[in-house]
Amino acid sequence: MTEKPDSVPPAKDPRPRPQYGELAPEGWTWQPPQDEDRAAPAPSPTAGAGAGTPPLRNHPAFPATPPPSRRTGQRTAPGWDRPLTIGLLTFGLLVTLYGAFSLGALPDAMQLIYTQQNLGTYTPAAGIGTLTTAGAILVVFVWLATTAVSVRLLLQHRRAFYLPIIGGAVSIVALFAFMLAAMLNDPTLIEFLSRQ
Repeated sequence: MTEKPDSVPPAKDPRPRPQYGELAPEGWTWQPPQDEDRAAPAPSPTAGAGAGTPPLRNHPAFPATPPPSRRTGQRTAPGWDRPLTIGLLTFGLLVTLYGAFSLGALPDAMQLIYTQQNLGTYTPAAGIGTLTTAGAILVVFVWLATTAVSVRLLLQHRRAFYLPIIGGAVSIVALFAFMLAAMLNDPTLIEFLSRQ
């Protein structure tokens, strides 16, 4: 076919000129990656202009996996969870430090009880130092473990406020158990309490 020099040029296409990967060929459909918890995909077209075109999975316009916010099974925590969790962890740190120092000061507290009840001078048993040190270490470890798991859940945008509550309950039970064990190791105090 020969062009005529006096022919009119074709009308300009009003659509913007596509960049690489911006517009797919006609008839092409995106097939999402196969996940175990997804429904079966729609069948691919067998005829049409784009039937033989390979999918553009590795191109930025067509990512192989959907972004994290659109993945199935991803849970997002409500807005109040993060500040509440951080507040509970901070409060838990203060209580943990107080509990650890209280266990360290248990011999002084026992001497105060002895003085108030006119029981004489308190002499700690051989294992009291080890017992109070183990209790302080356990209470600090519970707080550290609670904080590590809570921060991990916060970074995954999952609820974490309940972990500091559970960790606090475990710490309080451990603290009272070690204090009670230290008091029950003192025969003078046990004899005094049995007379009451």
